[in-house]
Amino acid sequence: MSMFRFNRRGALIALAALGLSACGGASDTGETGTTGGAASSDSVVLQDIIFGDPDAPVTLIEYASWTCPACLDFHSRIMPTVKSDYIDTGKLRIVFREFPTAPENVAVAGFALARCANTDDYYDFLDELFTRQDAILTLARQGGPVVEALKQIASNYGIEGDEAFQACLDDAENRAEIRASITAARSKDVSVTPSLFLNGELMDNNVRISVETFTAALDEALGETNGE
Repeated sequence: MSMFRFNRRGALIALAALGLSACGGASDTGETGTTGGAASSDSVVLQDIIFGDPDAPVTLIEYASWTCPACLDFHSRIMPTVKSDYIDTGKLRIVFREFPTAPENVAVAGFALARCANTDDYYDFLDELFTRQDAILTLARQGGPVVEALKQIASNYGIEGDEAFQACLDDAENRAEIRASITAARSKDVSVTPSLFLNGELMDNNVRISVETFTAALDEALGETNGE
């Protein structure tokens, strides 16, 4: 286990069961258990979280971690325009796949809790995790009450009380689904976050990409889909 610790021993045990390292991404645990054939890298499978119209002509697969500062930058700087101009208009769907980064126990806990929320609330939960990233990571570095911070977020989505919180972390399906997302990332040689695949093609992972450059790539993909 890394230097980052939870206050409750039970939470540590549940997260340690995932066997993730704190090396900038998910480690090779030797476990290949998946849900719904998740080794597939481009096709949408059962454990995937989909944001937008499932029948949208363009698909963006995102491998990311809410504990990753570069992912926070992407979600705060690029995603608002993408959501309003492409997702809400039915042009784009996003397939989000968890790829936990350090501190891995904190990242996995947040993802597991988000999966325990109502399916339609996953992205709202994720947004709140991103919003609180700096505060939670500061607590983690200082050995502070990370569990309590996560409980506050979870309670906003109906996960209330120690028993429900712990049950979410212990949930075998949650662990399998997160593991499945990691398996899909490995199949695409993903090693950094965020990694983005537009209609199956890896995009420039320059984390400081401009909104204009990013949306130009989306427009090009839409043009190809429309036969332009």
